[in-house]
Amino acid sequence: MSLEDDIERGIVEGIETVLFKLGNLKSDESLCIITDDESSKIAKLFHRISNKHKIKTEYHTIENLKIHGQEPPNNIANAMKNCNLILGLTTNSMAHTKARLNATNLGIRFLSLPNYTIDVLKDPSLRANFFGIEEKVKKIAEKFTKAKKIRIKTNSGTLLELDITNRKGNFAPGYVKNNIILGSPPDIEANVPPIEEKSEGQILVDGSIPIKGLGKLDKPILLKIKKGILKSIEGDPKVEKFLKNLFEQYDQNARVLAEFGVGFNNRSKLCGNMLIDEGSYGTFHCGFGSNNTIGGKNKINFHLDFVFYANEIIFDDEIIQI
Repeated sequence: MSLEDDIERGIVEGIETVLFKLGNLKSDESLCIITDDESSKIAKLFHRISNKHKIKTEYHTIENLKIHGQEPPNNIANAMKNCNLILGLTTNSMAHTKARLNATNLGIRFLSLPNYTIDVLKDPSLRANFFGIEEKVKKIAEKFTKAKKIRIKTNSGTLLELDITNRKGNFAPGYVKNNIILGSPPDIEANVPPIEEKSEGQILVDGSIPIKGLGKLDKPILLKIKKGILKSIEGDPKVEKFLKNLFEQYDQNARVLAEFGVGFNNRSKLCGNMLIDEGSYGTFHCGFGSNNTIGGKNKINFHLDFVFYANEIIFDDEIIQI
């Protein structure tokens, strides 16, 4: 019996796309898979495919991380330094961790694949033209690097001003190779960490909050930011209560507006999954919490993104339609 006899072909295709096309994994390279109990089913499928291709693979299971940005155990952080490609197949993302940064600083490629599911592997967003879109992504990342301030205004109610003076824009085309060492396919985005204490305004979140328990929103919520800090959350009482309870578990650094990102995957549609939603063309997202691993100064074991519909940015005095 072949592997395809008991695993649907579309799933195998999705896994091979992630490993060999987007992960750029070669036959003589080594792979490190990190998972948890909740995501182990999908991780085992990746392990089977890597074994099929005779890839040298280490497989590690950890306890579920409580939130995006929480550090993995020390033994896992050390294991991440001894391979060519890491798959972070955990329920919550390790992209904003020191462990990930230490590994990628060594030139090790990292694919952050939180909350990966069979549906993600079969989703049209994973069949996007990643390499055809990359120039558009790079252009916006470069504008982030050159600009001092950006302004985002939407008809729905977002009005946000960010100071990004001397902050480097991050090019995240959804694949890793050579000097592109962090990716989260099918997420295709450009992002930047704003100066932590200078963000002002409000965000009308009408897309999603991609975390277990929330996901795609039925009703919008309003976030108000002053001097870089999330000051209030208004809207759906259930969502408001969930978020307030979550933020109360952390110190003030969790409320820092830490990231602004733009999605470019034109085959993505919002569904509540972080990697599909954040990369969706026609949406922007703002992340609160950690940003020291993407060029900022805020360090905390927490990161939470809010996705909203938008397509225009004012870079200093230049209006850009995405």
